[in-house]
This record gives sequence, structure tokens and C-alpha cells, in this order.
Amino acid sequence: MNRLLSLDGGGIRGVFTIEVLKRVEAMLRERYQNDTLVLADYFNFIGGTSTGAIIAALLAWGKSVSEVSQLYEEFGKLAFQPRRVWRAFRSKYHGLPVSRKLLELFQESDGTPSILGSERLRTFLLILLRNASTGSTWPVTNNPHAKFNRRADGSHSNLDLPLWQLVRASTAAPTFFPSEIVTLVASDGVEQKFEFVDGGVSPHLNPSVIMYLQATLPKYEMNLAVGRDNLYILSVGTGSSIPVYAPGEMTRINRVGGAIRVLRALMSAVNEQQDVMCRVLGHCLYGPPINRELGDLIPEVGVASADARFLYCRYNYSFTDEDRHRARAEFGSRDPLAIDDLRSIPLLRELGALYASDHVKAEHLPNAPLLQQRLMKF
Repeated sequence: MNRLLSLDGGGIRGVFTIEVLKRVEAMLRERYQNDTLVLADYFNFIGGTSTGAIIAALLAWGKSVSEVSQLYEEFGKLAFQPRRVWRAFRSKYHGLPVSRKLLELFQESDGTPSILGSERLRTFLLILLRNASTGSTWPVTNNPHAKFNRRADGSHSNLDLPLWQLVRASTAAPTFFPSEIVTLVASDGVEQKFEFVDGGVSPHLNPSVIMYLQATLPKYEMNLAVGRDNLYILSVGTGSSIPVYAPGEMTRINRVGGAIRVLRALMSAVNEQQDVMCRVLGHCLYGPPINRELGDLIPEVGVASADARFLYCRYNYSFTDEDRHRARAEFGSRDPLAIDDLRSIPLLRELGALYASDHVKAEHLPNAPLLQQRLMKF
């Protein structure tokens, strides 16, 4: 059985994701009686958007979740340092500290920057980008058979792109961080520059569906078998809340405030829709209720979905008014949903650990042999 791990975007709220992953890793270590097991030993395809791309790349690199946790908080402190007022007109934060840290982490043994095709990656990896120069979503993977990754004809391969730069590009949230300029070489040898922004500026803040498509559509050349016995997707969110406003509130706010509220609402709705699609296409083992009409779309015990394309599990948490009150009163935070408020970290860690303890179960993780190869070949 091929096993996919999909990680949402959400800024510093990735702390919540990591707490859930700690529980998953601990359960797998207990099951396989292996205290050094890492998630790259169990999942053979790991992907993420924005902050999820950072976590995904580190896990695919072979890091344990505890190592990722430590590195992630370092990233947060480096990333969310306010720029001087006159420099913050274009972006709230500077991207250079994150770039330097990523470059430091993703290196070969000889000190050279690692590329997307690095053999040090222990799993297949998906990084979700948005190409602002072409207006298209770029789900970049290290699958050597993908159309733009092939080297057989002597043309440029995306596998030669710097890994650190792709991860940095996926985290370039507009207004928060500067975009990332990436140079690609066309088949005729001509260099072309593209401007990339956060992969969350696409329908794939939750990348579960695009990972399924990458894994199974013939055009993507990964060709993993579908079916409940062949494919499993674990999707982990960063915590969410449905934006709600009192009647007339939207009519009184200014254009900037209105645009921000609309964007938040749109991202929340798209995230939910990706989750719904996975539950409909697959056989859902676990997930919080979608709404009062759909419920959780989990089949009754003993009822198998004959046409299910995969097994699916979704972990995510809806922040409450009490959480927001505690964030302000106890931690001095603006809101636990603010993607850049470092003061929320202790609360996010606490909420993530509690959620994981209550909801992450061994039966949600298929019992299948661990991966024997460094990287599965197709």
C-alpha cells in the first residue's frame, strides 16, 4: 500500500500540525517496535503547501518530528521579525532570514545546495507553488518520470532546481513576504525568470486532492494503483475557523478590510471543499464533521465503499471563542488564527497535543510493512 501525507498551509499554525504528527510518529514507533522510526519510513509521498511545504521537506529529508519541531520554531522566530516601517511598505517581513536557514538545512555532504532531485530525499515530495508570471499553479514533485523532470532528451529538468528555493517560494505569502524569483532554462538553453508566490494562493492550501491526482493520473507518470487496499492519504490541517460577521458588518468596513475578510472566507471555503472531495472520492476513516447537512461522510461500520479510490483520514481542529479569549488574555496574542503571531505558539502547541491525544488513533493508520527502499522506484 502506498501512503501519502498531506500538510496544509497556515503560517505559524504549523505548530498545531507538528503536535499531531508527533502523536502519529509515536504510534508508529510503538507498532513497529522501532524508537528511531521517522515518518519517511512509513509514508512514501509527502507534500505540503506554504508552511506545510517546510514541514514536508524536512520530513522527506528524514528528520524526526521532534527535530522538525525544533527547527520549525527557529524558522518562525527568523521569519516573523518586523521590517523597518519604510521597508515594510511592500512586504511585512523580510524573506532573507528564511532563505538563509533553508539553504543551511538543504545541503549535500560536500556543502553544495541540494536540488529537487537530491538523493538525500527519502520519499517523493510535493511542493505547491503559484507562478505569478504565468498565473498558474505549480505542483512540483521529485518524480523523475514527470514531464518536466525528465533528463533523457538533454533539456532542462526541474529536478535541478534548488530545493531550498522551491520551499522558500511556496512560503512567499503576498503582503507578508517578498516573492521568490526562480531561473529556469528552457529546452533551447534560454534562461527565463519566473516569479513565485505562496502555494496557498491557489485552490490547494490543503494539497490532498492534488497529491492524489499527482499519484494516480497517467499524465503525471507516477501511476500508483488506486483502491482502498492500494492507496492511503493522511491529511493534517493547521486549525481553522469559519469567518462569520454580524449582519451589516461587511457593508461598514473599508475596501482593504473587506478584501482581507473575503480572502479569509474564500480560503476557508476552498479548504473545506478539498476535504469534502477527498471524503467523496475515498473511503473516509476519520474526520471532523463538515457541516450539519453532510455530517462527517464516514461510512457506517462494516460498510465498504466499493468504488473508493483510496483510504482517507483528516485531522483538523476548529478554533473556538474560548481559544481566542485565552490567546488574548493569557498569551497577549491577537488571535490564534493569525499566521504570524509568535505569541500563539504555546497555545497552539497545547491545543495540538490535546487534539492529537483525543483524536489520533492507531486504527487510522494502515498496518502495512515499512518502506524498505530509500526512495520508491516506479
